[in-house]
Order: sequence, then C-alpha cells, then structure tokens
Amino acid sequence: MAGRVVVLFAMAALVLSGGGIASAAPRYSDWSGVTYFAAVNTPAFEFANGISKDGLTFYYQIGDATSVNGEEIWIVQRTARDEPWGPPTRLPETINTARNDRAAFESPDGHWLYFASDRVGGKGDFDLYVSWRQHTHDASGWEAPTRLDSLNTTGFDSGPAVFQDDATAMLQMYFVSNPSGPQSAAVDIYRSVQGADGSWSTREKVNELNSTANEGHPYVRHDGLEIVFSSARLGGVDIWVATRGSTLEPWSTPELAAGANSVAPDSTPVLSWDGRTLYFTSGRSGLNGEIYYATRDKVTGKP
Repeated sequence: MAGRVVVLFAMAALVLSGGGIASAAPRYSDWSGVTYFAAVNTPAFEFANGISKDGLTFYYQIGDATSVNGEEIWIVQRTARDEPWGPPTRLPETINTARNDRAAFESPDGHWLYFASDRVGGKGDFDLYVSWRQHTHDASGWEAPTRLDSLNTTGFDSGPAVFQDDATAMLQMYFVSNPSGPQSAAVDIYRSVQGADGSWSTREKVNELNSTANEGHPYVRHDGLEIVFSSARLGGVDIWVATRGSTLEPWSTPELAAGANSVAPDSTPVLSWDGRTLYFTSGRSGLNGEIYYATRDKVTGKP
C-alpha cells in the first residue's frame, strides 16, 4: 500500500510539472448549431458556470441588469437529457450572499460545490469556497461553505473546476488567479491536486495555457484530455481550447475553439460530461451577457 501511495504522488508531481510527450487526444468536429439558452436568460447579465455529471442540473450566475455586481448563483434542472429545462431556482443563503457569488462547479459525485465569492470575511478580492450536501439531488441542501485558504491569495481567485484523474486516482482543480490584485491582465490559470487526506497541493501555474492577457474560467473535460477557457490574448475575449494525449502530458498550444466564437465577447465555457455540448456566455445578440450552447460530433477513425 505504501508503495502505491508513493507511485500516485510521483505521478501527481509529474502532472504538475508538465512532464511527458504530447500525443493525440480524441477528436471531435467543430462546434455548430449555436443556440440561445432561453431557459436561463433574462434582461440581466448571465454567465455560464457548470453542469452536473448527469447533465440534469445547469449552474449559472445572474448579475444586475447594468453590471456584473450583485451576482447570485442559480440553477435550472430537467428530469432527463431529452426533456426541457424547468424554471430557474436560486441557490440557498448558504451559497448566495449580499455580495458577488459566482463560478459554481458541482463535483462529479454531486456532493461538493466549488465556487468563488467576495463575501465579507474573505481572504482577498475573490476567494474560492466549497460547500457539501448529503443528498446529491437536494438543491437546497448545500451547507455553510469552507474557504479554501490553501489555494486563496489576497488577490483575485475564481473559476474553480475539478476532474477525477484516472491516472493518479486523485482530484485535480483548475482555477484562475491574480495573487497580487483584482481581476486584470495578470490573471492566469493555475492547478492543484487533492491528496488522500483532502488537502490541496501547492498551486502551480499552467504555463502552456497562459499568456500576457487575462485568462478566464478553465473547464476540463471529465477525462482530463481537453480544456476550454476564455482569454483576451487577441484583444477581444474568445473561447480557446487545448488537448493532450494523457493527463501525464503537457497541454497542446491553445487554439480558438472552432465554431464557438463571434465578433462579440465569448467567455465562461462549460463542457458537458460527454464533451458533446458547449455552454458559454456571449454578447453576440448585442444585449448584456447571455448564455448559448453549441454541439459537436465525435470524429471516428484513427487520429
């Protein structure tokens, strides 16, 4: 058992160091059929947050009608993937406060909710929090959250997303941060690995994904072989993608997510568990930020 633990931690270290040789990841067609997500959009600002493993709960945040202030986390749910979405529901007061609460991500097992907030009593500008619930389908059961201070700084920390790494049997978190100040061009993508005792390893920059511009909302496909995120590296805000052949390899050079972007800002991408649906925020309608989704097909044949 001790030997297995040593091997797992060695593999986790290799993941964080970017070791390995890049190879081909599963292939998909370009994104197409961009559709207005009518079930969640209002005259206010909406930003896509995350979707549950079973695809039946979608998380998003709503801000004021004229700004992103007063953000709250909401959900819509459905009884099956081929059924319509139900009415929006605001998450309980344990999650939402009088300040800004955003970027919610439900863990694969449905028991944990990771999110960011600038609520009173925080460590910095925005901080990362996690809440637990006993029953995985109880939208009102989220308990008082815990601040993730091993990952938080006195600056800006937001956009948490986790996946279970099959290669190491450990949970990995990707998030964005500017340790020295607020959200700005200094925001980069970071990652951390959760140990067997539940603690998170020292955060490290994911250098192959970052630029000199503002990076935002990284979201990893459930197998850890594809990541989507938003970036202002070309001046406007667009959705970018990188892939890898295994979780022990570095990410490929990021590219624009084909078929998802417009001349308007496009941001906060969210991938469904099967990687076939992309939810994101866009200003393409000319109104405030609204949520859209697009789909793609898996490409058969040898990469």
